Amino acid sequence: MHWFCAAVPYLTAVVIGAVAGRLTATPVIRRLHAQVDTLTRRALHDPLSGLLNRSGLQDAYARTAGQGRQVILVDLDAFKLANDQHGHPVGDQILSALGRRLAGLASQHDGWAGRLGGDEFAVILPAATSATAEAVAAAATAAITITDLPTGPLTVSGSAGLASVPAGYPWDSALTNADIALYHGKHAKRPVMFAAGMTYPRTEADRRRARDTTEQ
Repeated sequence: MHWFCAAVPYLTAVVIGAVAGRLTATPVIRRLHAQVDTLTRRALHDPLSGLLNRSGLQDAYARTAGQGRQVILVDLDAFKLANDQHGHPVGDQILSALGRRLAGLASQHDGWAGRLGGDEFAVILPAATSATAEAVAAAATAAITITDLPTGPLTVSGSAGLASVPAGYPWDSALTNADIALYHGKHAKRPVMFAAGMTYPRTEADRRRARDTTEQ
């Protein structure tokens, strides 16, 4: 019993030290976790729209590799013209408005939306039908109007290309198929689904003209 009584102060000090160390470390650990979460979000998200960026989209696509997916590419018609005439802040308003719209549409169908760069966005819909993807593309490309401008309301619409891809289909190939369909969608002035045999315009110059058709 004597040895136990003698050891009590030592044991008490150990316990108090352990508790104090834990209490001290917990805020540090929480802060480190928060910093890691912030860095991870920045690495996978677009700062302007708040959507996934290209890396984030690729990660989401990879996580659904075991099922078929619908991939939709969306870009804005005459966006460069609007940006040049009204300035980058107005352009950012348009991009943010489209981002919010795509985020809502993707959420309704348990999918993801992201910004690939510039005015080009993508939506990934896992296990969705072609009809669902077509309905989402139609809603995604509806006109966006910015009203609070000195020169009056500005309206910008969009174009879309769709690709229905099976399980295991490579990300780059899915993007290429949807991008080819987008060129055809620009010409047709409606969302177009990729079909076997569909190709880009014959030359780079033709491709640029196809992209710029709605920029005039």
